[in-house]
Amino acid sequence: MQNLKEIYNYAIKKKKHQLSKLERHYSKSLFDIKNYINNQKDDSAVGLKMLNLSTWYQWNFIYDFISKNKITIENLIQSTYYGLESNNWDFFLGEKFEKYDEAIQFHRAISHMSQALLLGWDKLGIKYGKMLIKMLYGKQYKGWHPAYKHPWFMLEIFCKWQNIQLDYTELNYPEDMGIYQEVINNWDTKSPNMLSQLVNRMVEFHIEESDEYEYEDRTPDFPSSDYFIYAVEILLWLNIRERMGLPDYLPDNELMKMPINNWHTQKTEIPVIELIEKAKSKLVKDYPGIEFEI
Repeated sequence: MQNLKEIYNYAIKKKKHQLSKLERHYSKSLFDIKNYINNQKDDSAVGLKMLNLSTWYQWNFIYDFISKNKITIENLIQSTYYGLESNNWDFFLGEKFEKYDEAIQFHRAISHMSQALLLGWDKLGIKYGKMLIKMLYGKQYKGWHPAYKHPWFMLEIFCKWQNIQLDYTELNYPEDMGIYQEVINNWDTKSPNMLSQLVNRMVEFHIEESDEYEYEDRTPDFPSSDYFIYAVEILLWLNIRERMGLPDYLPDNELMKMPINNWHTQKTEIPVIELIEKAKSKLVKDYPGIEFEI
């Protein structure tokens, strides 16, 4: 889109519509997971239902900020955890069944990884990131695709931080990473000026590429209003830099001055959600000998 005001206005209208018209996605997903626990539904759709719940909480997190200027961290916690467990569920079933290859779209999955790290769930976030790499090489993502650049950037930054070498021969990596390649090349810069310039260029790209419409000649890099104003790819990079003790970033643009774009590690507890625990316990009993990856 053209500017921050435009994506802000679009996001608030879209979230208002989704929350008012699609509440059934939340209630039906809870109902279906409970039915699985009570032996009234099979296990194949549970991962999708967890993703629906993750999405519902993400909508609320975004809408609370853009409509009330309120950060409801509990919604982000719930969204992130349901998202992690959704892919965890699908990976488990993929280990059991050769033809089962369901998974969350990679660009959404790696955003959940980033949110986990931002929430201070270090061990869980890192373990999940390594699981995503297995899925990239495996049947779930099959090397994925080069249409979106920002998820590949997030993966690169994570791997640099964790000293993981990717096998690019197994990945459908974009030929042109644009601004992200320059950031990757200077990911650990100690120059505050260069850091500021790179972030500003990333912000420009983020705003320009925030668009839910489909075009014949191009694919917008940020196809969901869930992340129009929540610049999770920038937050991940800045958060990892902070963990490494590199010079901090001082926001000098409207997007990064928004309180929602907080890259500092927050100390929150990983939630214990009874519904998830009961479902996972049942799945392990149904298929003994297989363990969850996270």
